[in-house]
Amino acid sequence: MPNLTLKQRLYQRYWQLLSRYLNKRQPAADKVRLVQKLIFILPTRYGWWFVLLITLLYLLGTNYQNNLILLLCYLLLSVFLVNIVLAYQNISGLTLQCKQAAEGFAGEVITAVVNLSNDKKHLMLNMNFVQPDNTKNTDARQNETVLLSQPATTATLNLNGTKRGKYALPRIKITSQYPFGLWRAWSYVALAQHYWVYPTPDADKSVLNSLSNDASQQAKTDAGETLSPYRAGDSVRHMVWKRLARDPANPVVRQQHFSAQAEPSWVVVPQLSGDALERALRYACQQLLQLEQSGSSYGLKLPALTLPQAKGPQHLQRCLQELALC
Repeated sequence: MPNLTLKQRLYQRYWQLLSRYLNKRQPAADKVRLVQKLIFILPTRYGWWFVLLITLLYLLGTNYQNNLILLLCYLLLSVFLVNIVLAYQNISGLTLQCKQAAEGFAGEVITAVVNLSNDKKHLMLNMNFVQPDNTKNTDARQNETVLLSQPATTATLNLNGTKRGKYALPRIKITSQYPFGLWRAWSYVALAQHYWVYPTPDADKSVLNSLSNDASQQAKTDAGETLSPYRAGDSVRHMVWKRLARDPANPVVRQQHFSAQAEPSWVVVPQLSGDALERALRYACQQLLQLEQSGSSYGLKLPALTLPQAKGPQHLQRCLQELALC
């Protein structure tokens, strides 16, 4: 772990130990309902000050034998203890589910929608993803917290997609200090869902210049191979002069509609590695988006996979997923 401070290393070690415990206590599931074994409760900083206040009032009341001070002490203690029950009940019974995998491009914010089902009102909930492995990321959106001050059916949480690929959804930390902020109830929820990070679209095709030229030349050759006999009225610009020089008695011309037959298009990713592969994937992503926007049919050719030509949002999603896994 180079370039990490002692505090960051200690925090990573702490989270590794905590993750082992949480994975045994609550493995990832499609739907998670918060029950007693998944909820942790401890006093907040104000709660500890509240305990100190109660202790001082008790010592003051007993020292001066003042029943009013002791009554106030017992009243505050009762409020403090009742808050444990209220804090637990506020978060208990909440059910979380992420029905659809989140997706986005590298370097952008990826939005995940978490469905919340309530059998009662849950107030003052804070939710955010826990990503302790990304300690060098200083983007404020990485740990953005969503505040649900009123009962809601969905929560929108943000992820920062840094590198293309398919990743498991991080644990969701849910906290609540309802009602007076004296106790903090929280839980770490693992949902059996993933999210996709696609290559960033980039129109720079410097890596693919040679490949594009070869493909264009091949397209022209393929278009010129389909010939038809010359008929009166055909343009002499479409005459195959080399063929005419060999066989003057049988002139032929190229068909005008073969340029249209060259479509649907193919998006080709060559056999590359390292930074050259990343640039090629970014350019391929740009091509896919442009072809889908134009309504053209297209296919994807990867070194180990070929997707047939089609069009539509589902086909585009499949192509982008293959680019992310390439």
